[in-house]
Amino acid sequence: MSFHNSRDSLPFAINSLLWQTYSHWELILLDDGSNDGSAEFLKAIHDPRIRLYSDSVCRGLPVRLNMGVNLAQGEFIARMDADDVAFPERLERQVAYLQEHPDVDLLATSALLVNGNNIPVGVLSTKLSHEEICRRPWLGFPMPHPTWMGRTEWFRRNPYDESARKGQDQVLLYETYQNSKFAGLPDTLLGYKYAGLSMQKTLIGRYCYLKAMRGAKNRRNWLLGNVSHAIAAARDLLSLALGVESHVIKNRVQIADAAILAEWKELQRRLKDMKDISRMAGS
Repeated sequence: MSFHNSRDSLPFAINSLLWQTYSHWELILLDDGSNDGSAEFLKAIHDPRIRLYSDSVCRGLPVRLNMGVNLAQGEFIARMDADDVAFPERLERQVAYLQEHPDVDLLATSALLVNGNNIPVGVLSTKLSHEEICRRPWLGFPMPHPTWMGRTEWFRRNPYDESARKGQDQVLLYETYQNSKFAGLPDTLLGYKYAGLSMQKTLIGRYCYLKAMRGAKNRRNWLLGNVSHAIAAARDLLSLALGVESHVIKNRVQIADAAILAEWKELQRRLKDMKDISRMAGS
């Protein structure tokens, strides 16, 4: 988990890991140059499973992710952002799947997309089989990045492109999909904080992805990708200009069923208590 100035959200993210039904984990926290007291707060937590690395320098997400991969001691690596919340059975279900399917390199799950106030927007789903996930590589891969869990050896063979300022996950998937096996769980196992569309993020992310396709020298994917991402970028920019970006986001998600919404509501109720991490931090 890389973070930058995440003092307000980190306690919620960490608590959601402390409450996992699977307890044999380590949490590698990588401070990317925070100056809001995040690192100082984390240093007060005394749990041998939690390790903090802080060098007071902002180096970017892909650099920090590669650092985390190199520091990891376990068989599997799970991804999560500092403003996300894991459902209690997330790690248990993903570990069980990877143990039962030794041919799978990387596993994603569906995620409950929530806005800045933690209000559900809908379910961001993943496809289940490698063939479904990789059906349209020029457009992207439906594998929400914060839900990933994969084999440590796979991540070490396939580091993140540290030159990619945005969309590092999609760049990595494109670079590896022909020599790897991906899979997805339909279960909604993460609350994925989504702040909204950003003109800068949209353009930079799509540029980085097209750059990766060009480097792979697949002319068909390159041509289809240019057309598809140009249309998508135009749609995003137009929605921002018209102030209707919420409609674009809702078109990307599915309606969350009552069971998922009830589980999220209960998880939020527990998180508001904050006893676990407050006690560990001595506050």
